[in-house]
Amino acid sequence: MKLVFTTLREMKHYANEMTPGDVFHPGEIVKDEMEARGIKQADIVAASGFNKSFISLFLKGERSININLAIALETILSIKAEFWIRLQKQYEMNKELIELRQKRLAS
Repeated sequence: MKLVFTTLREMKHYANEMTPGDVFHPGEIVKDEMEARGIKQADIVAASGFNKSFISLFLKGERSININLAIALETILSIKAEFWIRLQKQYEMNKELIELRQKRLAS
C-alpha cells in the first residue's frame, strides 16, 4: 500500500495517528542478553545489589528500570545506562499510545 500525501499538514496528521503495534518491556531485552551471554538471574542479583524479587519482577515486566538498575546493567552487560533509560521511556510512551488508541476505538 503506497501512501500519497497532498499536503504537509496531511502527512503530519497521519504521523500523529501512528501507534505501535506491540511493545516490549526492557526486561525482555535483558532476558535475551542474559540468554545470549549465559548469564543467570542470580548473576544479575549478585552484581547489581538488587534483591532476587525485584530482578525477577523486572524480568517479568512488572518493574521498571530506574537509574540505579540502568547503571548496574551497564556494568554487567556493557550496554550504556542511557540506552536502558531511553528504552524504558520509549516502552512507557508506546504502551500509553496503544492504550489511548484502544480507548478511542472503543468510544
